[in-house]
Amino acid sequence: MKIIVSRTDKIGDLILSIPSFFMVKKMYPEAELLVLVRRYNYEIVKNLPYVDRIIKIDDYSTEALCAELHSFAPDIFIALYNDAFVARLARASKAKLRIGPLSKLSSFITYNKGLWQKRSKSIKNEGEYNLDLIRRLDRARFDSVYELNTRLYYDASHKEIAELFFAAEDIDGRSLVVNPFIGGSAKNITDSQYSNLLRLFSARQPDVALVLVCHISEKARAEKLIAESQTKVHLYANDGDLLNIAAIIDKGDAFLGASTGPTHIAGALGKRIVAIYPAKKSQSPCRWGVLGNAKVDYIVPDALSPSEDYSLPYFSSYSADTEQALIAALEKALAHETK
Repeated sequence: MKIIVSRTDKIGDLILSIPSFFMVKKMYPEAELLVLVRRYNYEIVKNLPYVDRIIKIDDYSTEALCAELHSFAPDIFIALYNDAFVARLARASKAKLRIGPLSKLSSFITYNKGLWQKRSKSIKNEGEYNLDLIRRLDRARFDSVYELNTRLYYDASHKEIAELFFAAEDIDGRSLVVNPFIGGSAKNITDSQYSNLLRLFSARQPDVALVLVCHISEKARAEKLIAESQTKVHLYANDGDLLNIAAIIDKGDAFLGASTGPTHIAGALGKRIVAIYPAKKSQSPCRWGVLGNAKVDYIVPDALSPSEDYSLPYFSSYSADTEQALIAALEKALAHETK
């Protein structure tokens, strides 16, 4: 049996799809599992021991990709996320069984075993919506072998980079890893608010090393944030594999971030997390929170602010009380890790 599973959107979405890749292989251990991803997500998937083959869709023209999938001759195509492009790939694959979320007209034409999910209602986690699609393969088989596996793997080379960074920065003892920048899919606090938060936290916990991680393209912005904080912050601006950041996060004792990929990476690594999320249903922890890790403290600045303007990228309802709640949550997370 040959099975294609497609998840071609952002990093966090991909992390929340790991349990689905795992369950396909657990249900059908002899099957050949091919996963379709974007190039920037390849590093996350390549180390999953149950994935047999990966196609980076960015490496192909649409016509060439359709031909490649057809030549693979899959029995099953599963789209964990659907748009017109993914629907075209599913049809081009000629898989006899095609599973995907039913929403737009193209999905009804494409998926002969689709599932009407109404994800816009956001009544469960995105990862659970994904698993519901895997369950469509065979409900009884799924239920009999079900296991929630969110584990993320990285290589010794990534671990070495993290160890060299911590050694070069002379970081010894407790550390907090912070990822302040997100892609804009949810609200966040401003760079200045992060700066002030780090300054106040460091004043209360001077023995905790602060490590800020970002992509190399955000280095100048990160340096400005650090300068404004007027405190010692170690900067890791990644210009290599995404899993370098995973290894840095794993070496830290706790993690602070908003609704973005690195927060889900921290979750998959089992870290203690303080996460800044909006109350809005479609952006909330219920829908986009970390899956399979109970060690997460969600701080929701707009929880009591029905007038929050969600067309703006930053919380208008962020207050001194929210800031103190974040500091208390971080202290609690780090206290747990010292026990």
